[in-house]
Amino acid sequence: MRKLRHRHMDVSRLTSFALTAALTVMISGCMVGPNYHVPSAPVPPAFNGSTTGTSSETVPPAAISYSDWWKVFHDPVLDDFEIQGDSANRDIKIAIAHVDEATALTSSARSYLFPTVGAAPGVSRTREAQNRPNNGNTNGHAATYNDIVLPLVASYEVDAWGRLRRSLQAARATQQASEADLRFVRLETETTIAIDYYSLRESDQELRILDRTLADLQQGFDLTTSRFQHGLSSDLEVAQAKTLLDQTAAEKQALEIQRAQLEHALAVLLGRTVESLSVPILPDNPTPPETPVGLPADLLTRRPDIAESDRNVAAATARIGVAKAAYFPQISLTGLVGYESTNAVSLLNWQNTIASLAASATAPIFTGGRLRAGVDQAQAAYRESLAQYEKTVLVSYQEVEDQLSALQYLSNQSRSQALAVADSERTEQIAMQRYKAGLVSYLDVVIAQQSVLSNERTSSQIAGQRMTASVVLIKSLGGGWTGSRTP
Repeated sequence: MRKLRHRHMDVSRLTSFALTAALTVMISGCMVGPNYHVPSAPVPPAFNGSTTGTSSETVPPAAISYSDWWKVFHDPVLDDFEIQGDSANRDIKIAIAHVDEATALTSSARSYLFPTVGAAPGVSRTREAQNRPNNGNTNGHAATYNDIVLPLVASYEVDAWGRLRRSLQAARATQQASEADLRFVRLETETTIAIDYYSLRESDQELRILDRTLADLQQGFDLTTSRFQHGLSSDLEVAQAKTLLDQTAAEKQALEIQRAQLEHALAVLLGRTVESLSVPILPDNPTPPETPVGLPADLLTRRPDIAESDRNVAAATARIGVAKAAYFPQISLTGLVGYESTNAVSLLNWQNTIASLAASATAPIFTGGRLRAGVDQAQAAYRESLAQYEKTVLVSYQEVEDQLSALQYLSNQSRSQALAVADSERTEQIAMQRYKAGLVSYLDVVIAQQSVLSNERTSSQIAGQRMTASVVLIKSLGGGWTGSRTP
């Protein structure tokens, strides 16, 4: 009994020693390699284009959250499409799967910080020869015996230099980058839905213009035909009226093709089959939301692609530490505790207890430059990620300025184009009156009608461009200029 207690105390001491040694090294262990610092980028405090926004108000209090930025347009049809897209779009589902994959990789990297424990039971039956070397049998006979083992084995890598912790940092940053990419894909999908939707509405407006124009041209053709039958017009004027009527009908058919393709693209974005979506002719183009004056440049921190680039910098920083840690010894602890016996009945007796503890270290001596190359590669990847971050910020700033300028100039252009439409309509009325009075040929009427159609379609296209620019501006700012989001 005294020997049993003594043996049990030896096993306990070995276990305590192993745990104490591991914890001591872990606590006192350092992490080689640089720590992450937030990268900087040359961004001014405010956008130039926002100093003359479409609103006289400064940035209002938070009112629209990042998740439903499209409500700034107050369009229930768009609201429904965005909800459908968020729940069924395939690109979003792919990005979600990427996040799940990155999360699993982070969990895997974290697991290396803990010991690995497993069971290794075994049963064998051995017959040893009578004349074997170093025969322990004093009776000179062959020996046959059983060997039954029931151990728990454990192994643990002591993270003395931070290799495993740096690997976890890199995995966690990569996971966060994939989460930011999900937000980017979601925002990209939402804005594409809005752009296609408002392009569809702009096509509807042009179709209404063409329908109205076709009705007017048909009346003009009928009038010219009647005048020709009464000898008041020539067959040339009839041909001119018919040509303009047919040409406008062909333009309408081309626009109907464009509308159908927009509808098909919208169906795919909503995760639906093409034939399952039929968008009715919608009312006139809406007006874009007003842009506040003085948008601060720090709104760019809302952009998910900037957040993704930042997390890629963090991951690259941590991988430098992983590469540098390869220069240092890799320390491992292994242990075993369990039972061993030749008889299954007595296997679990304390006198059959077995235990072992070992420590080992593997240090590189000559690797042919592989470790140096690994550090060089990690540092180059860091410089690449940093340059990519700076580029992303600069391009983001440019995109915002582009859309602010576009909205400003499109607003001015819209007012000028409205005057052009009114002028062309008045010109058409004068030309028709003079034609009926026999003062001009029908060619003057044709030219005036073509001018009206061109100006009205241009006005509709400008309205559509303003809506598109508003959507792209919201995307460029990471989801609008109001509301808040936790990065």
